This record gives sequence, C-alpha cells and structure tokens, in this order.
Amino acid sequence: MTFPSSSKAFARSNCDYPDITRDWFHQSGLKTRYRTAYNGDGYGVHPSTTAFTMHEEAHTQAGRVIRDLHELGQLYARSEPPWDYQWTGLAGAKVCKPGYHRYGAAIDFTRFDWGSGHYVDTAVHGKDRRLYLRRRYLAVIATCRKHFGTVLHCNNDPDGSHWNHIHADRGRKAVAADWDYQTDTTIIQWAARDLAGVKDMVIDGDFGPQTTEGYELLRKHFGAANIDPTASDVNNRIWLDLIGRHGMADKPAGTYIADESMKAEAAAASD
Repeated sequence: MTFPSSSKAFARSNCDYPDITRDWFHQSGLKTRYRTAYNGDGYGVHPSTTAFTMHEEAHTQAGRVIRDLHELGQLYARSEPPWDYQWTGLAGAKVCKPGYHRYGAAIDFTRFDWGSGHYVDTAVHGKDRRLYLRRRYLAVIATCRKHFGTVLHCNNDPDGSHWNHIHADRGRKAVAADWDYQTDTTIIQWAARDLAGVKDMVIDGDFGPQTTEGYELLRKHFGAANIDPTASDVNNRIWLDLIGRHGMADKPAGTYIADESMKAEAAAASD
C-alpha cells in the first residue's frame, strides 16, 4: 500500500482504503482507550477500552512503538524497574477528513501507560516544569519517529492543534533524518536542551547555528561521531534509541553511548 503524498489526493472523498479495527497494539492484552475528557488538572480521562479503525500498516507500526516502549520500561525505567507496559490512550485514527487520517494512516496518541503511576500524558507532560517528565515525553517522541516518518507534538505543532496529542503518520516512512524536516530537527533540539543541558535551546524546527552546536554536543556525549543520522534509516534509529534510553531513564546525555553493536550496524548500513 502506497499512501498519497499530495494535497490533491486529500481533496478526494474516497475513504474506503483497506483497514482493520482493533482495541490493542503489539499484543492483545495491551489495550487502547479513548480520551473522552480532561480532569481538573488538565490530564486526559480514558475510562474504558475502545476499538479503533486504521490501516493495517499503521496498526503494525504503532505496535512496534508500543513494543519498544515496553522494552524501554523493562531496561531503562527511571526507578524500580522493570515497568510493564499496560495501555495506550488515543484521540482517534481513521477519520474521513483531509490528511492521512482519511486513509487510516495516522494515529493520534494521548497517553502511554506503564502502570503504578508511570505514564506520559500528551496534554501535559511535553511542557511540564519537571524535567523527568519532559524527558519521558521525548523518549516517546523518539520512539514514535523510529516507526513513523512524521511525528507532530507540542513542540512541533505547525497548525496549533497538537498541543494535547502526538500525531504520527505514514505519509513519510521511517527514513534517515532530514534537518530540513521539523519532525527531525525538533527531536535534536529537544534532546540538546533536556538531555545535553543546552537550556536556552529554542525548539523551533530551524537547524541553525545553535542547533548545530547542540547536535555536535550530542554526537560527543553519545559517542556517535561516526554515526550520521542523515546517512541512513539505520543510523537514525540508533540516535533515536539513544535519545529514548536517556529520556526514559531520566539521565543526561552520555550516560549511554553507542556500543560496538550499534557502530557495526551503522558501518554495515554504509557499505
């Protein structure tokens, strides 16, 4: 299945692309829930298990996101590991309207929950004053980008509508990083600010001089001088894995570095 990439395709009224309906991602026990409201503190309310319709490929990729978040909770939990992933909150998936939602190729995530009070609420934590929650949200963003080419969120919100959810779509596949693309640049800027300590980093999607300095600092801390995320999808996933580990564990950049297996994987990708 190849999804349309032009706005002209979105103008059509045909929404009958192949799809499936599921109430889980990755494993049948890891349920999805619909966000129906917000509580007094602005957190999403997800009262019950809900099935969502989407294209099968989007469901598969979302399952890989949840698989990887479960693994991060097992290996890199901030405290008292392991954390066992429990459920995922959504605001929607396939909807007959302009954009990739029309084709069931987009998903709006609202919560990622590992149980015992360990979760990411996308309406609050992306700009929370608490660093560990912003880092955990960043870990989710990086993990989503491993499997979806476009990821919109509170710090990559071109139309002002993504402050309360993470939109991931398959209009652009999980390819090498592109610094002209805001999805990728904002991840680097966010990592430089909240992992590498560049506190005045502006997260605006513009890969300018400040972002270049932040990127070079991350390369140094990650031990990834020879792993260029723009060179291949493999290299980009290595960077995203490193960002995810640091964010989930609430650790500064350099706590985990590119190991020999990562370097070998990157080298093989360049052959």
